[in-house]
Amino acid sequence: MVGNVTRGGSTVLYYLSEVLGARVKSPTGARLGTLKDLVIQVGADPFPRVKGLLVVVGGIPEPVYVSWDSVDHFSTNEVQLSTSRVDLRSFERRDGEVLLAKDILDKQIVDVAGRRVVRVNDAQLAQYNRVVRLVAADVSTAGFLARVLPRWLIDNRLQRELISWSQVEFFASEVPQVKLTIPHNKIARLHPADIAELVQELAYPQASEVVASLEDEIAADTVEELEPSVSTAIISSLPPEDAADILDEMDPDDAADLLGELPADQAQGLLKEMGADEAAHVQQLLTYPEDSAGGMMTTDFVTIPEHLTAHQAISRLRRQTELPDQIYYIYVVDREPNGRLVGVLSLRQLVTSPPESLIKDIMTRDIFRARPNDPAEEVARTIAHYNLLAMPVVDDADHLLGVVTVDDAIDVILPEEWQRRLPKLFR
Repeated sequence: MVGNVTRGGSTVLYYLSEVLGARVKSPTGARLGTLKDLVIQVGADPFPRVKGLLVVVGGIPEPVYVSWDSVDHFSTNEVQLSTSRVDLRSFERRDGEVLLAKDILDKQIVDVAGRRVVRVNDAQLAQYNRVVRLVAADVSTAGFLARVLPRWLIDNRLQRELISWSQVEFFASEVPQVKLTIPHNKIARLHPADIAELVQELAYPQASEVVASLEDEIAADTVEELEPSVSTAIISSLPPEDAADILDEMDPDDAADLLGELPADQAQGLLKEMGADEAAHVQQLLTYPEDSAGGMMTTDFVTIPEHLTAHQAISRLRRQTELPDQIYYIYVVDREPNGRLVGVLSLRQLVTSPPESLIKDIMTRDIFRARPNDPAEEVARTIAHYNLLAMPVVDDADHLLGVVTVDDAIDVILPEEWQRRLPKLFR
């Protein structure tokens, strides 16, 4: 429905393409200029209201601003003002102001409900009780044609595809001329794997904006899901302290792989910004060749001494504030700290054993293990052959250095297209 939007009582819907170019008139009907754009205020409101017009006035090189309060009549063909007094100074934007045509049309947005990146071809507006709001993005071919073809050529039977603006994420980096605060809360509620897919579809400025807006832990999970070329580009684009916060939350092996793709001076700079413990683990991993067991292992694992009981071991795990996301196995050492690896047990073995059982009595002593310089492919094939979830990597004195997990092993022995089909547990 398209028409007059000056009277209250009913909602009128129309498209931006239908109102751009409308004649702007004074109260007496004299033509003042042509409607060039609409100004909205971006903020917490899910449906931003139109706060003013940009009008091209004859003889003035730049469009001028007219407050929405001065609009008496608004339709697809004509805008009549309630005053003849127009400030002819060039329009200067204030923080939070966005121009619908200039800043949103033809730009990428995220359809959060559809979990996809789309291009805005037109915008739908709605008016009720003299307030006009942006209510939807039109991503259809019909929306594009409505802007580029004469109105008499447009087939109204063409189907519009509308996305509610409340389900849209717009990017501040698309409007660098003005300060915008867009938290991207809707994207942050998605699974990191879904966020990563969106990020890989976006241009780098928008991809970096999304990652920078996320909490460090979610950002880390997202970066781990990205293709190496994308993750390194995004980390490189962030302020070093923000990039380091994300690297701190990443699995050490993933952080080491990412830093290994960066120039040496940049990688060293980020290591200096990271937490001391996290940086030490990553620095250790960077010393090993990429195609070795040391190069693909992680230092994120759980150890307990053999003299504990099952009850004491479970209590210790409960008290630990930081545990790996996936506890494949619990590794047993003969003493703490820096003991030798003497056994392994699964979490199931631990929780189903009698509480008074000693760890050394329930652990498995026959352990497959690797040395840090063993070829990565050889280690990966051993893991696959014996259906292991992880393999410990030890030094010559059997001190535990790290573990190679099944997902890292699969990265070595499976073609890339197969890796994409597997859940994260096996990637």
